[in-house]
Amino acid sequence: MDGLFIAFSNSLIALAICMTVGYICRKTNMLTDAHTQGMTTLLVRVATPCTMFMALMRPFSRTLLWESLATIVIVGVIYILGGLLGLFVSKIMKASPGERQAWQFGVAFGNVGFMGIPVVTAVFGTDGLIYVAMALTAFNLLTFTVGLRMFDNAPRGFSVKDLIARNPAIPAVFIGFAFFLTERRLPEAIESGIALIGGITAPMSMILLGVILARQSLKDAFMDLRLLPPIAARLVVIPLAVLPVLYFIIPNPLMFSVIVTLMAMPPAALTAIFAEQFNADAFCAAKFVVVGTIICGVTVPLISLLL
Repeated sequence: MDGLFIAFSNSLIALAICMTVGYICRKTNMLTDAHTQGMTTLLVRVATPCTMFMALMRPFSRTLLWESLATIVIVGVIYILGGLLGLFVSKIMKASPGERQAWQFGVAFGNVGFMGIPVVTAVFGTDGLIYVAMALTAFNLLTFTVGLRMFDNAPRGFSVKDLIARNPAIPAVFIGFAFFLTERRLPEAIESGIALIGGITAPMSMILLGVILARQSLKDAFMDLRLLPPIAARLVVIPLAVLPVLYFIIPNPLMFSVIVTLMAMPPAALTAIFAEQFNADAFCAAKFVVVGTIICGVTVPLISLLL
């Protein structure tokens, strides 16, 4: 059997254990909504920025510089095309306005942060995280600009200050990129501390995903067959469409594999958050995220066979 398939399968099983812990802790009230909110804040505002910063602590090379910039552009284009695919699926399914907003956003934007970071770390190691950092930069830039416009009641204005305030990972990437370009490093003790904090990103991300699953009725979610087309678009159509294209334009196997893997991630958790915030169909969005997250445990290893 293909070695990468085995690596993906083993890694997803390990991550699923973390997710199960979160699920059980929420079901038994060991983790309340207040705990979850605090953990999410810690993850988004502290741990993930540390992970993104450390991903760029490596010797400078012109090749890696161009690969990093190319990742932002490539992933950004895929997100925009994914939004068009989500809109197409919504029209084919004659979705309600609430469903259309959730499906379009969820098909466009995969879970690069909560799911992508732990999967890439487990399968490809820390060398692959520099491409995740660039993909996450494109994700943050587009979700709060183009992505917001997918929701009818979202604000249409744009503020760089608000974008940075909401996404500490963006300045962390820029600061890390400055260190990468100048080949400067922090003292070893400080880098070790930052790396330790960043190390909680993968397990905490999966624990929080388990908490999200525990909030929903899995039976009701899986009974909603209308979710299958947008889920198939997110988990199957997009990665299978980009794989042959990227194969011919990306010579670096690691960069190629990481980007395809990120494009195979389930709908971003932000789908449900935005749907709730902007009065779309929040229940539909939550089911979309939950079912997509579970099914990707099967689709991601299968897609790895093509890598």
